[in-house]
Amino acid sequence: MKSKLGSIMVMGVLFLAVFGTPGASGQKITEKDLKIAIDELKNEVVVLSRQVQTMQDNMNRHSGQLDALITQIIDNVSAIRQAQSRVSEASNSAISGVNGVTAQLSSTNRQIDRLSEQLAELKKMVENLPKLPAFSEVNPGNPEQLFAAAYADYSRGNYDLAISEFTQYYETYPSSEMADNARYWKGECLLAKRLYHQAIAEFDIVIRDFSKGDKVPAARFKKGMALLEIGDQEAARAEFLLIIKHHATSTEAGLARQQLNAQ
Repeated sequence: MKSKLGSIMVMGVLFLAVFGTPGASGQKITEKDLKIAIDELKNEVVVLSRQVQTMQDNMNRHSGQLDALITQIIDNVSAIRQAQSRVSEASNSAISGVNGVTAQLSSTNRQIDRLSEQLAELKKMVENLPKLPAFSEVNPGNPEQLFAAAYADYSRGNYDLAISEFTQYYETYPSSEMADNARYWKGECLLAKRLYHQAIAEFDIVIRDFSKGDKVPAARFKKGMALLEIGDQEAARAEFLLIIKHHATSTEAGLARQQLNAQ
């Protein structure tokens, strides 16, 4: 490119020298030489023009490619930023959800800890209870011995024998102040044997015939639990509500509330 430009400059100087000083002495340049110089100058100008055009075309083409590349980069950056925004929003939502679940788990763990403590206390109380005597022979004429034998068999899981003994007790001593207890514990034996309908009938007797007795709240609660076992949730709910209404300060009232909250 520099050699071409230099040639043109030489031709230009020569042309100026000839025409700039037409009368100068010592000039040997003929008209033929001048014509040749002019033709060569024209040719060089044409070549130079083509080279300039080629350079311009290359610059335009590279410029277009560069613009396209810049546009593509900008689009990619925009897409990355949008993806980051979506990830950030999803992350915040997930963190919020995890925090909520963590709070619920913490609450549940605290409840489990309290229940574990209560179970440990109950276990300790049971261990400290005096051992029930084992009766080789039961004297039906002794109500205390008969009831103690029945309860001992219930505690050992001898439910059939306990049912027989509790039945014998309330049939022999129907006016005894422990008669309602005997019927209630017979219901517990039936409940343990999964004889739910029979257990419900026994608890109903306690509720109806011993309405002033202290076993009514427990009988209603165990009746409600038996009703849940047979799938009668509405009837069970009614029993739990009656406990809360009529025996609000009893232990069974607190248990009834737990059952209602669990439904």
